[in-house]
Amino acid sequence: MTTTAKARTKKATPPAKSRMRGEIVDAMRGLHKVGAVSGEELEKTTLRMLGKDALPKVEAMSPDEIAAVRAHAGISQAVLAGFMNVAVNTVSQWERGERQPTGAALKLLNVVKHNGLDALR
Repeated sequence: MTTTAKARTKKATPPAKSRMRGEIVDAMRGLHKVGAVSGEELEKTTLRMLGKDALPKVEAMSPDEIAAVRAHAGISQAVLAGFMNVAVNTVSQWERGERQPTGAALKLLNVVKHNGLDALR
């Protein structure tokens, strides 16, 4: 395997390393509770320290799920588009399966799915 091929190979985080990161965060929270670590120091926890596994996962959504989220909220495509700051045509394309929401739009759809439309107010 060449050096560039090795660089492109994605390594999974070993379970022990992931567990250790979680324990570090728990320890920092405990130290904060007893006053040994300030709130400012606690907030400086970095992604490098936690690892990407610590971030919440964003679920992909099918066109039917997107339409169901909107229907459950009792709103039109135009209202959902306004709340999400996207074009009405974009919401329509998501619901027809012509495009898939990604990034911040997918995250917002998941927020609405799990917490309701009021979470975006």
